[in-house]
Amino acid sequence: MSIGIAIGLISVAVLIADIGAESLSQIYRRFPDSPSERYKTFAGVAATLVAIVSVAVGLITFILSSRANRVAQRKQHTISILLETRLSDRFKMLNVQRRAKFPEYHDVTFEDWNEARLAQPENTSLKAKREAQRRNEAADAVVTLLNYYEFLAVGIAEGDLDETLLKRTLRGIMCNLVDDCRNLICEMRKRNPRTYENLAALYEDWRRPGSKDINGNENERAIPKG
Repeated sequence: MSIGIAIGLISVAVLIADIGAESLSQIYRRFPDSPSERYKTFAGVAATLVAIVSVAVGLITFILSSRANRVAQRKQHTISILLETRLSDRFKMLNVQRRAKFPEYHDVTFEDWNEARLAQPENTSLKAKREAQRRNEAADAVVTLLNYYEFLAVGIAEGDLDETLLKRTLRGIMCNLVDDCRNLICEMRKRNPRTYENLAALYEDWRRPGSKDINGNENERAIPKG
């Protein structure tokens, strides 16, 4: 039975080959021995179109590949920054220093911040010196944290950082800080409109009007225009 099937398959293959050869022969006979100028023009145009399509496909493939690589690099860069921030002793210390004078969920005014920034010991005692130092450090910590989020906002605006990833991980923390410092930012921007301009724009985009903080008070309020 198997030999019969094999012979049948061979016969079919030979028949297909004969038909294919005849078809190719007919197609070949259609080509003129001496092509006309019209045919040459058509062949040239066809070859040009094929070349253009090949280049276009290659270019599109390169663009898509480059875009995918850039997206992957942007996410990896963003993750690296987030990990460094969470593991940074310096970042943790900044939050501790800030809370010593400007606890979370309390408004930071320009006057209070500036007073802390310029604080001097009331006397020569060690206690007075340490208190003045804590106030200085708290003021510095506030602007350092704001500067950090301004840096992230610039990275997002320039397309160097992944906004979706940052929003999912830092939105609440950043918006709480800006809400606490909105009056301070307003006064700083009166003096220089470009101060925290990227952070202010990002905050306006990310904030959720009507939000409440952990104490049930209004949160994520707009930065005053001044």
